[in-house]
Amino acid sequence: MNLYLFAIREDIRQPLNILLILLIPFSLLFIPANADGFPMGISLYGLVLVYSTFLLTRPVVEDRMKGIVVRIAASPLGTFRYLSNHLLAYLTLITVQIVLFLIGSLVMYGDAVFDRLSIFALYFSFSIMCIAFSLAWNSLFRTFNLSFGVFSGVASIMCLASGISIPLFLLPRSLIGYIMFLPTYWLPHGLLAIYEGDSAGMLVAHAVLLFYAVIFLLVGSKRRL
Repeated sequence: MNLYLFAIREDIRQPLNILLILLIPFSLLFIPANADGFPMGISLYGLVLVYSTFLLTRPVVEDRMKGIVVRIAASPLGTFRYLSNHLLAYLTLITVQIVLFLIGSLVMYGDAVFDRLSIFALYFSFSIMCIAFSLAWNSLFRTFNLSFGVFSGVASIMCLASGISIPLFLLPRSLIGYIMFLPTYWLPHGLLAIYEGDSAGMLVAHAVLLFYAVIFLLVGSKRRL
């Protein structure tokens, strides 16, 4: 079994991961649609992505904390191959979740959610950023439980302040200039751009998310790895 398939197997063996991938996202589809944008569940799904990616990256984090990655770095396998295969496995599982969620949105919302291909692409870029952010975040802690405990509070605040948990139009306009520095802001920004047909806004959202992903990946792959 190659490393990529091994990483997928390690994640799907965890019951909580299966719950996150297959069940929890669909509960958001029961949130009623609104007339001022996409249904709130489409934006709230970003919160699920934040926590899903964090939990999916647990194996590589635990390997680092146990010192296994240090031994891998000195082996023929190498750190780059190890890390790239694991991150690709996590992204594959998240992609499956995104596809299933969008299929569910078609059943529940119909034409109220349109341009699903653009939404898929935005979710995909956001997931890359979240995976990289999880890697960088966990590099700051010595135990996963402590990391997850602090992350739960910080991530919830970030999603609340950046327009994922509440619609952007409910946030004071004076705050937008500050919260736009939060990486999570660019998911609701991109969704609003898709809803309004703003192609430039969509491209900016993708560019910023991938820019943050590169920064987080560089930090997370170097620190204590």
